[in-house]
Amino acid sequence: MTDQLDGADRPRLGIVLMLIGIAAFSVMDATIKWLTADFPVPQVVALRSWFGLPLLCLLAHFEGGLHTLKTSRPLVHIGRYILVLVLSFSFFWALSQMKLADVVAITFAAPIFIALLSVPLLKETVGLRRWVAIGAGFCGVLIMLRPGVGVFQWAALVALGSVVVYALLMITTRAFKSTESTAALMLYPQLGMTLTGIVIAPFFWVPPSPGDLGLFSLAGLFGSIGVICLTHAFRLAPAAVVSPFEYSALIWATLLGFLLWRELPATLTIVGAGIVVASGLYIIYRETIKIGRAQPRLPSMSPDDTGQ
Repeated sequence: MTDQLDGADRPRLGIVLMLIGIAAFSVMDATIKWLTADFPVPQVVALRSWFGLPLLCLLAHFEGGLHTLKTSRPLVHIGRYILVLVLSFSFFWALSQMKLADVVAITFAAPIFIALLSVPLLKETVGLRRWVAIGAGFCGVLIMLRPGVGVFQWAALVALGSVVVYALLMITTRAFKSTESTAALMLYPQLGMTLTGIVIAPFFWVPPSPGDLGLFSLAGLFGSIGVICLTHAFRLAPAAVVSPFEYSALIWATLLGFLLWRELPATLTIVGAGIVVASGLYIIYRETIKIGRAQPRLPSMSPDDTGQ
């Protein structure tokens, strides 16, 4: 896939890339959780960025090299770097404090925040029914957060904060897809994270073994694969179309959490996640109706056309 795509929405391809990206991120999340048991979060953030950078540089090379990195919007990329920085620290810390499946379940609120933030940021309209669905989704989030549980509550709130940052990051991907290349959208924040890691890592350094370095490289590789797939997914299809497929992450998180730590998601987490998933699916249903009314369906010409 390159930016030579004609810029039209390709929802089927976007969905496939979202599923692949979520699977890759699930492997990264499990690896990060394993590493944070022995290494401080700043060092984990730094090494994950260093090992993830080569793949993104390789992608930029194949998509046109330095030419594709030209930009007239440097502030956009600085802003995205800040979002990635906050997202990495908050999400990795939450992973170190909570069950893998519980953290992932909280991230299911992302489509709700994307729908909510799309109103002021993308100037999209949200009808009464979708506002009701957003409200129901927040009720599900509250069930998962379980207010009043002390330290666990703070970790859950940090995880929820990382979801808000993630939603902002995905909205910027969609908003600037026509003016910025995919390589630029992905590589500039990663370069910023790499430089940040060089500055902060020496203050928290714990010598890793060769096996640990192998795990860090695994986290970096799968993290970059996830970034590539999700960035393309949000460029190829509306956010409301691809976002619900993030729910596949709970399958991976439950499986990996059980295999590695014998963890299973809490009952209230499952209940809250079910409400959030139902709300997110209704939001996408209403969004699909809106898209169908705005864009009459054309005869299918290829598997990747704009027909749904």
